[in-house]
Amino acid sequence: MTSDTPSVAHRRVHPFLNWALVCHESGKAPLKPKQSTQSLSIVRGYFWPIFLFFFTLATSIIVPVTVHHHKGSLMRTFTESTWSSFIDDIPKPSWEGAAVILGWSLFQGLLLELIPGRKIHGPPTPEGETPAYVENGIPCWIITHLLWLVLGPLTGTIPFGKLYPLMGTVITTTNVFAVPFTVFLYWKGRNYPSSRDAVWTKCFPFDFFQGVELHPRLFQLNVKQLLNCRVSMMGWSLSHLCFAQYQYEQGQLSTGMVVHVSLLVMYLFKFFWWEGGYFASIDIIHDRCGYYIIWGVLCWVPSCYFTPGYTLVENPMHWSWPVALVVFGVGVLALWINYTADYQRQLARTTDGNCKIWGSKPELIRAEYTTGEGARRKSLLLVSGFWGISRHFNYIPELTLAMMWSLPANTQLGLAWAYWGFLFFLLIDRASRDDEKCREKYGPYWEEYCRRVPYKIIPYVY
Repeated sequence: MTSDTPSVAHRRVHPFLNWALVCHESGKAPLKPKQSTQSLSIVRGYFWPIFLFFFTLATSIIVPVTVHHHKGSLMRTFTESTWSSFIDDIPKPSWEGAAVILGWSLFQGLLLELIPGRKIHGPPTPEGETPAYVENGIPCWIITHLLWLVLGPLTGTIPFGKLYPLMGTVITTTNVFAVPFTVFLYWKGRNYPSSRDAVWTKCFPFDFFQGVELHPRLFQLNVKQLLNCRVSMMGWSLSHLCFAQYQYEQGQLSTGMVVHVSLLVMYLFKFFWWEGGYFASIDIIHDRCGYYIIWGVLCWVPSCYFTPGYTLVENPMHWSWPVALVVFGVGVLALWINYTADYQRQLARTTDGNCKIWGSKPELIRAEYTTGEGARRKSLLLVSGFWGISRHFNYIPELTLAMMWSLPANTQLGLAWAYWGFLFFLLIDRASRDDEKCREKYGPYWEEYCRRVPYKIIPYVY
């Protein structure tokens, strides 16, 4: 048991189940979660989880039908399809799709487990746990992309370009796995939680959608790091290189595709460069592993996030190189600002403020908070640099970058902008949720931060 692992109220479980399902750092199994006293309305506990479940599942079916049968036009999908033709066009689950998703997940799981990396811990949870991660994102990214380059374009050993025509069946097949897997995680959280932060409300639709566990582990692997980062984000990067390869093999590689894929791959490389910082984001420290997160990273990402890439394959955009370079340049600038903003906050925290930001010693608020177990802890709130402009300034360059890689797709096709529109509302919601969580966590310190930095995202607007 490490010195930073809290004492755990525990129970006896079978050694194999303890190793495979619990995986607590102490080697002990935490108690089953008690029922939460949280009060849920009918709308929040039942209506929204059930509505969003069926809405998102339907969307994951509509997208591949629109892409592969209607050239990425939602208008054509709804005006040209009859009910029977729409049903016929839905991609069917297949063994080929299963091989893609299971093979990819196994490969990324092996890289996460076998490639050496520094063990790091995320921020303490409400119950005082410190979730562990392996910091090996960059070597795994390099290995993955080098294998694609060598086995794909250079030698043709594996026909990676064929991934694009398979994406429909990959999504529907993933649905077949992802929904039962989410039910399994609900059962695991109820019976074999990996930490003391498991919460159960006894309202199944809500618990299924939101999740029971905050940081589940399986076979010693952190589920969030494996699925959020390696299966989903790594897959987002590599799949779009496969899309570009497919377009090239069809006899053309448009300048729009070059700009789109270049910006996207650079953004995702930056994601893995900063992966340790991601473990302190709201996705990791607040959102539980339920349908929202698990189905989201496995099915919603290839359904929604990939839409600019899909429409670019179906509708190549042939820009002049000067136009392409301008869009690419704006995207690179946005990426640099996004990285710099994240770096400023990380630098201030790792140096305890003993650094310079924009040439001056940073202004800080030294906040204190109490964990669920009653321990007092400290944190730094940065009031300088980009974080003195707005409390979530990093969302501005992120939206700008997403706009630049969506522009090449097609300004006249709504599907091409599905990801940007989703990201816009996601970040607005995330800013509000983060403010609420931080106000609850830091109390008067957060009120002081809001007084000194009054805008959530866009100065003088919001």
